[in-house]
Formats: sequence, structure tokens, C-alpha cells
Amino acid sequence: MNSPAKTVIRVNLAMAKEVALQWEQASHTDISAYCLEILREIGCPDTELPVNLQTREQQLNFIAGFASYAFGEVQNVQSVN
Repeated sequence: MNSPAKTVIRVNLAMAKEVALQWEQASHTDISAYCLEILREIGCPDTELPVNLQTREQQLNFIAGFASYAFGEVQNVQSVN
């Protein structure tokens, strides 16, 4: 019997690291603004960053994480039981 298809996302860590390195040079204001832009892209209408995105390190990790998925590829796979 086949199980339902599952979505698998393969991330692109190399491109995510490159993006993160570029953003490490940016100002805190620019990084915060970009995080808000990402949040809007994924459907969050907030105008302020959430509590878990207040520090520079949290914001850079968020940007790198988003980039790893944005540059990754989505594949549908089926597993057979």
C-alpha cells in the first residue's frame, strides 16, 4: 500500500552561507528591515519584529534559514509501506 505523498524540501546550505556572509556586513537597521520584509513575504503583517528576532544573531540566523529554503528545491516523494 502506498502512503500519501509527502513534501520534502532539500535546502541549499552553500547559498545560505553566502547570503549570511553578505548580511553580516550590513547595519542592524538594514538587517531588521530585511527580516520584516521576509516576514511580510511569508504572510506576517506585523510592523515590528517578534521577540525571537530582536538580536543581530537571531536575525542573521533567520535570514540564513530563510535563504536555505528559498534557494532549495521542493520535491514530492512517495514512500511504500
